[in-house]
Amino acid sequence: MCVALVTTASAQRSTVESGTVLNGVSIVDTRTGKVQPGMSLAVDGGKIVKIGKAGSLVAKGSAKVVDARGKFVVPGYWEMHGHAIDSPDRVDNLALMLASGITGLRQMSGSDALLAERKAGTLMPASDTPELLAMPGLILLRSNSANPPMGIAEVDKQKTEGADFIKTIDVSVPTFFAAQAEATKVGLPYDGHLSTGVDAAKASEAGMRGIEHLGPQETMLISCSTDEAAMREAIAKRLAAMAPAIPPPVGGVSLSLSKAATSNPTLSRALADPTSFPKLQHVIDTYSEDKCRALAKVFVAHGTWQIPTLIRIRTSQFGDDPVYSGDPNLQYVGQATRQLWSGIAAQFTAKITPENKATLAQFYALQLKVAKLFDDSGVRMLAGSDFGGMWLVAGFSLHQEFDQLAAAGFKPLRVLQMTTLDAADFLHRTQTDGTVEIGKNANLVLLSADPTQSVANLHTVVGVMRGGQYYSADQLAALKKRVADHLNTAQARALPAQTDEDDGEM
Repeated sequence: MCVALVTTASAQRSTVESGTVLNGVSIVDTRTGKVQPGMSLAVDGGKIVKIGKAGSLVAKGSAKVVDARGKFVVPGYWEMHGHAIDSPDRVDNLALMLASGITGLRQMSGSDALLAERKAGTLMPASDTPELLAMPGLILLRSNSANPPMGIAEVDKQKTEGADFIKTIDVSVPTFFAAQAEATKVGLPYDGHLSTGVDAAKASEAGMRGIEHLGPQETMLISCSTDEAAMREAIAKRLAAMAPAIPPPVGGVSLSLSKAATSNPTLSRALADPTSFPKLQHVIDTYSEDKCRALAKVFVAHGTWQIPTLIRIRTSQFGDDPVYSGDPNLQYVGQATRQLWSGIAAQFTAKITPENKATLAQFYALQLKVAKLFDDSGVRMLAGSDFGGMWLVAGFSLHQEFDQLAAAGFKPLRVLQMTTLDAADFLHRTQTDGTVEIGKNANLVLLSADPTQSVANLHTVVGVMRGGQYYSADQLAALKKRVADHLNTAQARALPAQTDEDDGEM
C-alpha cells in the first residue's frame, strides 16, 4: 500500500476542521498484509482525506477524535451473497449486518418491484445500513425462462429495468446458454447456479462471471470426476426424457419457491429424488484432483469467480446440527422463521439416514478441499454466506463463512481479501474501495486484534465507519439490541391473536 502521508520526517502537524480522526490506529494493507502501527487517519465527506503518524492530525472545530490505539483498521466487509432486502425484516437485517462490520451487500435476488423501488430511491433505509452494491432482477427459472426466447426476453427486460447482473438458478441447458449470450450482448454479468446438465468448463468459456455454492451440489464437481463422460451422458438422457413432461409456466412469470425448499435444498432434493445420495457418493468416489486442477485452469483463463458460501452448504448438509439450533444469535430471528427451521431440522433427522448423513459429511469435506484447491490454483474467490437460508442470521453468517474458509485452510489475509479487496475488484471498484488509502470511501472496520494473524480476529469488531459516520462498540451493541427488542415486541403483539384463534378452535 502506497499511502501518501501528510506528515514529514519532522512530524509536521496537520489540522482537521471537520469529520472524524482515528488516532493511533494500525492500518492493514489488504494487498500485502503489511501492518503500519501508530497511524492516524482523517475522514470527511465520506472519504479518507488524510493519513499521518499518530498525533500528527490535530482535530479542531467540529472534528471528532476516536482513540484507536491498539486497534486495527481495515476496509468494511462486503457480504457478496445475501438475501437481506427481499424480506419483511429488511430494516432489521441490514442493521445487523452493519453491526457486524458489513458495509456493503451484494443482494442475490431481486424483482421488478425491487428494481423499481431502487430507481425511486425508496429501497434502502435512510440510516444504519450497508451500501447496496449490486442486485439482479427476477432469478432465471423454468417458470419465467421456460425456453431460449423467454430467457432472452427476461434478460432484455432486466437490462431495461436496471438490473446489475443476471442470476440464473434452474433452466434448460439451451436456455442457460442463450440467456448467457444475451447477457453478454447487453453488457450484464451472468452469475448463479449451474443448471443440471450444464458443463462448468463450457459455462466459464462462454463467459460466466461467477458460480455460487460450488455448483451447487455435484453440478460443478462432476467435472472433477473420472466418470464425467458417463455421468453427463446419463444426465442428458434423463433430461431428454423429462423435457416433454415439463409443463409450461402457468399464469405468467413466477419466482416463488417454497420456504422449505429454499431453507434446506439438501433435504428438499432428497425427498424429491431418492437417487440424490448415490449420485453424491459416486462423485466422491471418482474424484480426481488432476481433473479439478484442470477445471481451475479454465476458470482462471476465462475469469470465472467462485463464491463458495461454505456456511450455507454446511447448514444445509448438516441441517439438524445442534450447534445451529442452539445458536444464541437466533434471538435476532423472528419466531415464525425459527419455528420453520426447527420443523425442517426435525424432518431432516427423520428422513436423512445415518448412511446418507455420512455421505453428506464426506461431500462437505470434499467441497472444503475443492475450495482450497481453487484458491491455490489462482481462481478468484469471494466471501458470501447466502444469508436467507436455514440457520443463517444476518451479519453473523458472514463471520461464520470466515470460519469455514479457515477450516478449509484459507490463510487470514486471503479471507480478509475475499471480503474487501477482491470484492472491490469483482465489482470494478478498486479505485474507490478495498484498501485503506487517501481518497477511498470511508467504509471501515475497527478491530481489536490483528486480522492478518488469525481469522478469528476478523470477529473482533469494535467500531464501524459507514459513509464517514462512525459507530462505536456501544452504538453497534445498541443496533443489535434494537433488533432483538423489535422482534420481541412484534412477537408479543402476535400472541393475543394466536391465543384467540386457539380458543376459537377449542
